[in-house]
Amino acid sequence: MNVDCVAVPGADAEGLVPLLHDAEEDDERIRAALREPACRAYAALLGGERVAAAVVRWDEHGPSEIVYIAVDPARRGGGIGRRLVAAIQAELPQHGRTLLVGTANSSLDNIAFYQKCGFRMHSVQRDFFDYIRPPLVEHGITMRDMIVFSYEADA
Repeated sequence: MNVDCVAVPGADAEGLVPLLHDAEEDDERIRAALREPACRAYAALLGGERVAAAVVRWDEHGPSEIVYIAVDPARRGGGIGRRLVAAIQAELPQHGRTLLVGTANSSLDNIAFYQKCGFRMHSVQRDFFDYIRPPLVEHGITMRDMIVFSYEADA
């Protein structure tokens, strides 16, 4: 499978919102991140079709962060997400040493995915998802806390 991972210029980033909606239900929050000067959008292309997207907040003075990342549900499990994360990790040394990403305590597939991509558990933000009403439940687990993972670029 030939997947190309590319940066998406600001003017074209709006087209990523439908893909990113799976990572964040509030499209306006996605758009706000896309407008943020420190953020850059990325897409994974398969045969020219956008099949995954990410938004990264690059920080030259501290940890950078994958703010949103999502793969088209019909394309999951084929390595596209890993390739997109690997492209972002390859760019990390240009911006610093540490890349963070967070996911819900109930998102078991995401927890496994990030560890397979070389991330390590970093911290827990307790009650991060308290604003979601009614609370979401995944795998029989109530979504409450944000698990933050970190990836360190080679020195």
